[in-house]
Order: sequence, then structure tokens, then C-alpha cells
Amino acid sequence: MSFTNFKFSNSHFHFVAVVLLIFRTMASAQTQLDSLVAIAVQNNPDIRTARYESNAAEARITPAGTLPDPQLSITAENVPSNFKLNSDEMTMFPQFKIMQMFPWFGKLNAAGDIQRYGYQASSDKLLDKTLEVVTNLKKVYGDIYRLQKNIKYLEYERSLLESVVKVAEQLFAVGQVPQQDVFRSTAELTMVHTDIVAMNSMLNSSYAKLGALLGINAAYKIHVDTLVLPPLLSLDTLQAQLDAKNPNLDLYRNVNAAAKSTVVFAKKDAIPDFNVGFSYGYRGALMPDGTKALNMMNFEVGVNIPIFYGARQQKVIDEADFMSKATESQYNSVQVDLLSQLRSAYADAQAQAQLIPIYSKELIPQYLATYNSSLSSYSVGRTPFAMVIDNLTTLINTRIEYAKMESAYFSAVSEISRLVGEGAEYYGGGK
Repeated sequence: MSFTNFKFSNSHFHFVAVVLLIFRTMASAQTQLDSLVAIAVQNNPDIRTARYESNAAEARITPAGTLPDPQLSITAENVPSNFKLNSDEMTMFPQFKIMQMFPWFGKLNAAGDIQRYGYQASSDKLLDKTLEVVTNLKKVYGDIYRLQKNIKYLEYERSLLESVVKVAEQLFAVGQVPQQDVFRSTAELTMVHTDIVAMNSMLNSSYAKLGALLGINAAYKIHVDTLVLPPLLSLDTLQAQLDAKNPNLDLYRNVNAAAKSTVVFAKKDAIPDFNVGFSYGYRGALMPDGTKALNMMNFEVGVNIPIFYGARQQKVIDEADFMSKATESQYNSVQVDLLSQLRSAYADAQAQAQLIPIYSKELIPQYLATYNSSLSSYSVGRTPFAMVIDNLTTLINTRIEYAKMESAYFSAVSEISRLVGEGAEYYGGGK
């Protein structure tokens, strides 16, 4: 084909315009959802609480690996009973004493590791809570889409029924249809109106849930015209991502690492610490030869004696060892549970993914054509009224079911995103 001779027809322009409109609508929908997510990440109270807890855990790291504060004291020693501080050559006043405890080698490092892994676990908890809130927000977003679509379809059905009622009344007026057709069409119209009221009530409830997730003490109303349905990756790929990036798994990895560091600390703590002291005392009395008594210095080193090692230190070590094994077992349990949740969500998403094109490309167009045909036939008396109502109800219910499938797929994929840690790099960076 020569590009110089190629010309766009009206159909080509129409196709390009439709494609551009679809992309613009999808981009607008994604922008709206991204904006809501950003608000929730900043304002949601559960996320803020987890963020403060993580900050507190970070603040505990440095103190844990720092030497205990030295103890400084000022005393008077060997004071005679007459309280004359310069009458006895052994009296020292003031005497300055400083004591410092030095933990056994490696104990401070182990204590710091416990808090360091605890901080990493709290960061994982913050990330997990963030992803949970984002996922719940997406689910509410999808539910709002479903309810708004349902209301739109029901309002469309109501407008059609109003037309059907007029046709039935006109045909009844000329004796072509029984009055029962008018009664049934009116009853159907009333039922649809009742359904719209119920759907609006549920929609307002979803607005309230959205407001709570955004950290707003009020309902938050939005209009969701389009759901961007992301593709579904293979289950093997998703399972690998879960093992590598799920924040809940990372949390228990760090909890287990902290427990192992606790075992190291307990063993180090069973070894006595050193207490080192130095004192300097002033003596104001005179010696027998008339010279001033020399000032005095003292040095001391002390250790704790673990005479109850079997009843105390060994039990602490045993406790730490059992807790380490418990956290390792808990990690395995959480991993199995998360994989089960992933498979369940994947099965749900896969089922919806198979049904969505069937409804959109086959069932809905067929039911729409059937309804239009029956309505035309009814207006000339060739089709019974019951068939018109049944065809209309089938069309609307199929559209409602289609919106439900879109919402269910969107919800399942959102749950999968949470389980595989999608966005972990972004939210983990504190954004």
C-alpha cells in the first residue's frame, strides 16, 4: 500500500474518534481513583496510627544499642561523730564517684538488632495497612460503579416502562388489549421505582464508607462512569510475587529475625556485666606532721554472680528459643493462608474474566434486539404484553448482572494486588 495514496474515510475517522474517547475516559477514571488513593494514604486514621507506631519503633533503635547512663554521686566518707569534716585525716568530703556498667561483648548489638527488626516489622505493618485501606477503597469504588450503573439501567427501564404504559393505555382505549396489560405495566413501573429507591440507599451507604476510608467525617459523593479492568497475570507469576513482596510475610520474617536476636541477647545476658567505678575524695584534715592530708582515689570493678542460672537465666534463654520457633511456625501458617487467599481471589477473577465478554458481546446485544423487536410487534398487536415485559426485564437484569461482574472482577483483582504487594515500592517509600 502506498501511504501517499492512503485516505481516511468517514468510518476511519469515526473509529479513531471512538478509540481516543475510550482512552480519554479510562485515563480520567484512573486519575480519579489515583486521587482518592492519595487522599486515603495521607488522611486515613488507621494508616496514620500505623505510621506513628512505626516512627516510635524507629526511635527505640538507638537507645537499645547505647550504653547505660553512668551514675555520678557526691558523698562524705569517714565523717566523725562530731561532724567536723576536717578533724579526721580519713574524712573525705566531698568525694566524687562515677560508676559505669559495661554489658558483655555483643549484648548491645543484639539489643539493637531486636529493635531494628522490630522497626522493620512495624514498617511492614504500616505498608500492609496502607495496602489494605487502598484495596478496601478500590472495592468501595467498584461498588459505587455497580450501584450507579444499576440505578442508570433501572431509570432507563423506568423510562421504557412509562412508554409501554402509554402504549398499553392507547391500545386499551381502542379495545386492542385488555385492561390487565395496563395494570401490569403500572405495577412493573412501581416495582422499578422501588428498586431505584433501594439502590440509592445502598449508594449513599457506599458514599459513607468512602468518606471513612478517606478520613473524612462525612459521606463523599463521586461519579464513576468507567472501571479500568487490568489484565490478569498467571497464577504462578502472582504466587512468586506474593512470596517476594507481600508485606505481611515480610512482617513475620522480621518478627522471626527479632525473635532470633532475642535468643542471642538472652544468651549474652546470662554472662555477667562489668561495673567499673572511680572516685576522688578531698581530705581537709592535717597529718600529725602538720602537712595537709593527701586527697584519695578509689578504683573498683564488680560483676554479677549468676548463682541462680538454672532457675533464671536458662529459663529466659529457653523462653526466647521457644518464641523463635513459634514465630517461624507462624510465618509458615501465614504463608499458607495468604496463598489460599490468592488462589481464591484468582479463581473469582478468572471466572468473571470469562463471563464479561460473553455478556458484553453476545447476551446484551441479543436481549436488546429481542426487546426492541417485541416492543415493535406489541405496538401492532402481534406480541403479547407479557413477552414485552419479560424481554425488558431480561435485558435490564442482564445489564445489571454485567455491571456486577465488572465490579466483582475489579474487586478480586484489587485483592490480588494487595496480596502480591503491588505498590509496595511506592508506599514503602513513604509516599
